[in-house]
Amino acid sequence: MVTYRRTGECALCVATAKVAATRIGLDVTNRIFEVMGARATTAKYGFDRYWRNLRTFTLHDPVDYKIQEIGNWAFNDELPKLNFYS
Repeated sequence: MVTYRRTGECALCVATAKVAATRIGLDVTNRIFEVMGARATTAKYGFDRYWRNLRTFTLHDPVDYKIQEIGNWAFNDELPKLNFYS
């Protein structure tokens, strides 16, 4: 049965995964440029697409909102309220 509590717990799992994927993904894509240098931005290789696609994904559903939801649950024991980004 779908309950408010189960929905909130699921939203917290999604928020946690979103924050982790964003942080790890941006770290990995930034390191591509550190390792390969400026040459990685040339159209010939297309590595800039990984960073650009990930950055677009992270801005579509802002991570800051997810961090707030996680923090509100951790400090206040409040489950996320359903909203446009849930």
